Amino acid sequence: MLSDGLWRRRFGADAQVVGRPVTLNGQPFTVVGVMPPGFSGVTDTAQLWIPFAQYAPPERMNDRGSRGFMVLGRLAPHVSIRAARSELETIAARLERAYPRTNEARRVEVTPLADELFGDTRRAMAVLMAAIALVLVIACANVANLLIARSEARRPEIALRMALGAGRGRLLQQMVTESCVLTLSGAAAGLLLADWMTAALVTQSPVSVPTVLAPRVDGRVVGFATAISLVCGLAVGIAPWWHIRIANVAARLRESSRGSDGPRARRLRDGLVIAEVATAIVLLVGAGLMIQSVRTLAAIDTGFDPASVLTVHVSLPRPPAGAPAGQPAIPGRLLLDRISALPGIVAVALGNDIPLAGNAGAGFYVAEGQAAFTAQDRPRAYVHRVRPEFFEALRIPVLRGRTFAEAELTASPPPVVISQRVADRFWPGQDPIGRRLKFGAADSAEPWLSVVGVVGEVKYRRLPENPTTDPDIYLPFADRNSQIALAIRTSVPPESAVGAVRAAIRGLNPSIAIYGVGAMDDIVRQQTAPWRFMTWMIGIFAGLALGLCALGIYGVISYVVTQRTREFGIRLAIGAQPRDVLRVVVGGGVRLMVTGMIVGGLAAVGLTRVVASYLPGVSLVDLAPALALVLFGFVGCAACVVPGLRAARLDPVQALHQE
Repeated sequence: MLSDGLWRRRFGADAQVVGRPVTLNGQPFTVVGVMPPGFSGVTDTAQLWIPFAQYAPPERMNDRGSRGFMVLGRLAPHVSIRAARSELETIAARLERAYPRTNEARRVEVTPLADELFGDTRRAMAVLMAAIALVLVIACANVANLLIARSEARRPEIALRMALGAGRGRLLQQMVTESCVLTLSGAAAGLLLADWMTAALVTQSPVSVPTVLAPRVDGRVVGFATAISLVCGLAVGIAPWWHIRIANVAARLRESSRGSDGPRARRLRDGLVIAEVATAIVLLVGAGLMIQSVRTLAAIDTGFDPASVLTVHVSLPRPPAGAPAGQPAIPGRLLLDRISALPGIVAVALGNDIPLAGNAGAGFYVAEGQAAFTAQDRPRAYVHRVRPEFFEALRIPVLRGRTFAEAELTASPPPVVISQRVADRFWPGQDPIGRRLKFGAADSAEPWLSVVGVVGEVKYRRLPENPTTDPDIYLPFADRNSQIALAIRTSVPPESAVGAVRAAIRGLNPSIAIYGVGAMDDIVRQQTAPWRFMTWMIGIFAGLALGLCALGIYGVISYVVTQRTREFGIRLAIGAQPRDVLRVVVGGGVRLMVTGMIVGGLAAVGLTRVVASYLPGVSLVDLAPALALVLFGFVGCAACVVPGLRAARLDPVQALHQE
């Protein structure tokens, strides 16, 4: 089966492609169909599909203990995941009784496919949505405060309306309508900006966004944004209405529009400022924790040195007809010597896979003299076939013994190099050199292999940690492998050596397929991309929150200064110093800010406890909360000082004349 893209690129969208023979890795196949546009399988990268039986070797298909395959099943209508899990657990129990050797204590895990495909993406999106919601809360609090201040200035107008017969419901309708016009206008501008920025965001994102997600501004996004803006409009419209429920209309009519700020309005306004500050502190702490986590990931020990290493994968053609069985089309040694002779090449690692860029097979094994085990705790390891230069080129430390000798590449039985975890499991505190292990069961026909060396643990499969605790076992590279992975250490930038390496490989045989070319540093960075993307986005939102919060504090203090202009003019006229006025203004703002920082700090402690269990490298004694408080303290004080200086510079005569 061909993907639509491959059909168009390689076959010119030929409508007669069905029934056409094609060759894949020297094996003949027949095209039987073309998938519709947009379908790329569960991996999001597949270009063609072949029968499973032609992919898996017969020995794995016939091995009841082999569990390296994914099984997909579509549930019947009205059947829940829970019901399917229960039925499969019943089947697993029957298999355990029938085949105790391979199925003892083995159970079934049933997971929705969406969780497997989008599990990490969903979690990242949930965190980002939470950050967006917090920024939205701050923005709403700012707008509500502005509308409260505006309603204070309109109190005589509102009192007059009520005196003429307008009810509170009518006033609520007016205020909500005004606020909804504001929020809907903001939503429209935001949707236009989002439509323009979506493509740029996806392009710049270090995270590969699955094609099926197709991020775009569509009808659902417009509907969601409209609903949120209406909810926000309702919320910020109710806030100013809440405090103008006037009992004495005549008294309100006699009040001046200036200097008449009521205690209810002050409490509501101050509460909104405290909420803004607390929310901003939570976001700042979250951003600090993310930054600390990324710094920890950047310093993580992968078990090898990825700097100045170029990765190259090659697929060798099949040997010519009549060639002796087992003889490769191109010996690995010839490939290694050809690349090693290039200028700027320090060392070349050659194997069937390399860290973070290969697909090593996993197999069961036993150690000589080990205790009995069940199928649940049966030892399993990932097997890598490598040449002797492999460990030196990748700078994988040899902890005990040695690596392979050139003469041992064809030895039978071959020696074996194990990772530290194998030694710790079977020979803790002992010298594992000379001990033996074998693949399969203890009574299998497989030969016993002698351990000649122990190397450090390598994060082979994923960062920051391997997805399983299964260790690694290394065997001598077999030249019969047609799929070869190269890790080439260079004394020049790895990208500059790509052309020479390609030419050297193609010089051996032009039909060699070359793929997976890139710097290993880039592969390591891709492994940590989700955390960097989260840090990037949350940092942006934290910056927005800080700016909005500072703007909110400034707006409230400025409004207070305006409301108390006459009072400050009298203070200055009777002998108060400008610094006294400055202290009064800044002190009021600082009290609100400190209260919000305390509330936000307590919330951030809870956030740290939650995030510490999710983000690598984050602890409960991290400096991020303290640094966030210090940063906000500087910004908040600056927001208070600016209107305070304006109040301290008032001319008493002009202030009293304004009143």
